[in-house]
Amino acid sequence: MATARGQITIVDLNDGRSINLYLSSNKATTQIYDDSVADKYTPNYTTSNLVITPEVYVSGASGNQIARCSNVIWSINGSTDISSWGTAAQVSPFALTINRNMTDVNQLLIECQLTFTDPDTSLATTAKACITFSKVNNAGNSICAVMYAPNGTTISKNATGAISSVKLHCDMWRGSAIDNTDVSYNWQKMNAQGTWESISSLPAQQKQYYSGYNTNELTVQADGVDNFELFKCVITDTDTGSSTYNKTVEQTITVNDATDPYMLEITSPTGNVLTKGCTSTTLTANIWQSGQMLNTAAHTAATYQWVQYDMNGDNAQTVGNTRSITVLQSQISVRATFVCTVTI
Repeated sequence: MATARGQITIVDLNDGRSINLYLSSNKATTQIYDDSVADKYTPNYTTSNLVITPEVYVSGASGNQIARCSNVIWSINGSTDISSWGTAAQVSPFALTINRNMTDVNQLLIECQLTFTDPDTSLATTAKACITFSKVNNAGNSICAVMYAPNGTTISKNATGAISSVKLHCDMWRGSAIDNTDVSYNWQKMNAQGTWESISSLPAQQKQYYSGYNTNELTVQADGVDNFELFKCVITDTDTGSSTYNKTVEQTITVNDATDPYMLEITSPTGNVLTKGCTSTTLTANIWQSGQMLNTAAHTAATYQWVQYDMNGDNAQTVGNTRSITVLQSQISVRATFVCTVTI
């Protein structure tokens, strides 16, 4: 389900482009250090480099827009001098490569700042995003959960080379090795109330967008993510002979749906000012995606809710549930704002 919202203060609605910057990684955000096996790091960034790639998604444009970006600045733990950690590509895709382990730190806070230039207006906009990697000491029989996303955490189903689903992989590590015998997996998602619910217990209509929710790899379809969703994997040790029998470990991850968002345009053919000669106007909600207005059938299938606010932005009242509504001069005292929410 997708939702779009627009408003008009019997004035107009300007829907500027929204710019979203995401950082994807080829490794999990946890590096395990096992001091019982000669300074063993898993994964070992010196032999298998950590690569972080920025992705930029812009409303009205299909696909990753990183090629339209410039002035990319990377910082690690607050410092823009990253030479001791690795290198960053100077041209698109501007990926950052880390080639040494977290020997002297327990965390890497990596920030990317870049400038996106709108091809239509030449307007330059700055965007920032962060990603954090942590080191976990996990020796002997200690267990922990490590999660990663093999094909990234961003869905963009409208783009060329589209990603219509993502895979989330989570393992239980015992020391510096994966333990996948006599363990159970329970994938959960956070609901609108802010509580965790097991995907296996969701209604069939919702559960159809997920598979593998009782294994170590969950597949999430685009329709299973509304803007963004938070997922958690809870792993239980079910080996009765294990020293960690019945203990659980867990890890969380966020999946973003960067599919070109719906934009809502509200039109008022007679303008935004009512006078003695013009005592009413018709407001119409038009839904746009990828620079094109949706067809009549799509508009008819959508659900609309119009809410009117007074001159102070108070006293909200529902005034319509169709694509177009008529506003009379008698409804307005000085000015009023009309907000339309469309569920598609």
